[in-house]
Amino acid sequence: MRERFLDSSPVARAALMVLAVLTGGNSAFAGELIPVVASLQLHREAVVVDARPGPECLKATIPGALCLSLDNVLNVKGRLANIRDIRWLLGSFGLSGNEYVVIFADEAARRDGMATVLYLAGQARVSRLEEGVAVELVGRGRSGALSREVSFSQKVRIRHLIPAPLGRMEKTELAEFVAEVNRDASVSFSWPMGYL
Repeated sequence: MRERFLDSSPVARAALMVLAVLTGGNSAFAGELIPVVASLQLHREAVVVDARPGPECLKATIPGALCLSLDNVLNVKGRLANIRDIRWLLGSFGLSGNEYVVIFADEAARRDGMATVLYLAGQARVSRLEEGVAVELVGRGRSGALSREVSFSQKVRIRHLIPAPLGRMEKTELAEFVAEVNRDASVSFSWPMGYL
C-alpha cells in the first residue's frame, strides 16, 4: 500500500516532502523505501533480524531476534541464492512477508545487503537499525526450522529485477541497492539468471 502511495502522483510526492521537512528529515517519514530507524523502542511490532554470522547471533543477540545471516543467501564464492529458495528460507523463519522487519548487524554492508534481499523477495516493510545504536546482546537468537513454518506470501518485487549472467557478487553490491532505491524507486538490480 505504501508503494502505491509513493508511485501515485506529484501531489503525493510533494506531501511526503512537506512531511519530511516537518519531521526534521527523519528518514522513517521521508518516503524512503528501506529507511534507517534510530531505535527499536519506537517499533515494538517489528521483527528483528540479526544479519551477523550465525554462530555470533546464536550466542548472543537482541532478545527474540531471528538469526538470519546474509551468509544464508550469499555463499563465500559470492553465489546468490534464487528468489524461490530465499522465500522458502524466510518461511522457515516464520516470516510470511506481512511483518515489519528491522535488520540489525555490526557491519553496514551486511545489514544493507540483507535488507535488499528481504525487500526484493517481497517483505512488506523493511528498515535498517542505525549504525552505532547501543543494543543489548543479552538474548539467544532463533534459527530457522528444517521446513517452512509459514508460506512467504508477498509478491516478489520483480520490477526491480533484471536477469544477469551468473557471477561473483559482493555484499557491497547488494548494499548499494538500498541507497539507489531510496533515491529512485524504479532502480533495477541484476540478480543471477534463474532468480524466479
